[in-house]
Amino acid sequence: MQFPQIRLQQTYAQIGLRTTDPVQEIQQTPAEISIKQVPSQMNIERQPAQMIIDQEQAWNELGFKKISVLMADMVEFSKQEALTAVAEIAQEGDQLARIENKADVIVAQASEKGNPPPLDTVLAFIPSHGSVKFQYTPTELKINWKKGGAEIEPTQYHNTTHNYTPGKTEVYLRQKQALEIDFVGLNVDNKL
Repeated sequence: MQFPQIRLQQTYAQIGLRTTDPVQEIQQTPAEISIKQVPSQMNIERQPAQMIIDQEQAWNELGFKKISVLMADMVEFSKQEALTAVAEIAQEGDQLARIENKADVIVAQASEKGNPPPLDTVLAFIPSHGSVKFQYTPTELKINWKKGGAEIEPTQYHNTTHNYTPGKTEVYLRQKQALEIDFVGLNVDNKL
């Protein structure tokens, strides 16, 4: 048995959107500025190195003495020799005065003066170590800085130009809705 059928076909409504983008224009003219550069300054104070060499003692030990030093040494040497001679003469006089010892003092003194003891020998380096004296003062540097810089002053300002056009959105019906009803199958009297 065949039953009648009802077929429905539906189309949905559709909307569309038309948009216009917004437009924004910004113009900025740069400000005018005045720049003044102040240079840095550097001041250097330099005290040069100094070396002092004192060779006087070395020259004196080598026998190349200044007249003033040579005279002072000769005076000191002469004093010592004179004092030594006076002491020897006094000692010999004392020995001669003691006749009660019954010794042959004159022969002993003559023998002593005729045969002196051997001289002491000493090995010495001339000039001696450390006879040349050094004094050194290193270089001194004093550096003074005075910082410079830049002085920036705006002389003229400019306003910003701003133009704005807002966007639009339009809504429209792109497709209408529809509903189709169809009867299939047995003939149906749709008259009532």
